[in-house]
Amino acid sequence: MAKRDEKTEPSFEVFSVKEGNDDKSFFNRIGMAFRHKDGEGHTISLNALPVNDKIVLRTPKERLDEMRSSTPRRRERDERER
Repeated sequence: MAKRDEKTEPSFEVFSVKEGNDDKSFFNRIGMAFRHKDGEGHTISLNALPVNDKIVLRTPKERLDEMRSSTPRRRERDERER
C-alpha cells in the first residue's frame, strides 16, 4: 500500500451517487483518491461505504468549478426525504 504524505493533495474526491427524480443525481462524498508516487495508480481512502452500485471520481477542481457555476437550491425541510 502506498504511503500518504500529509503534503500530498488528493487527485480525486470519491462520491457515492444516488439517482433521484427528474434526472437529478445526489452526490455524497465518501472519500479521496491519492496518486501513487510512481504515477501508475491511485490509493482510494474511503470514510464510508457506498450503499448503491455507483461510485464517481471527480477532481477537486472540477467539483469547485461546478459549484461556482451553479447556485445550489436549498430544499425546505418538508421537501427533504426522510
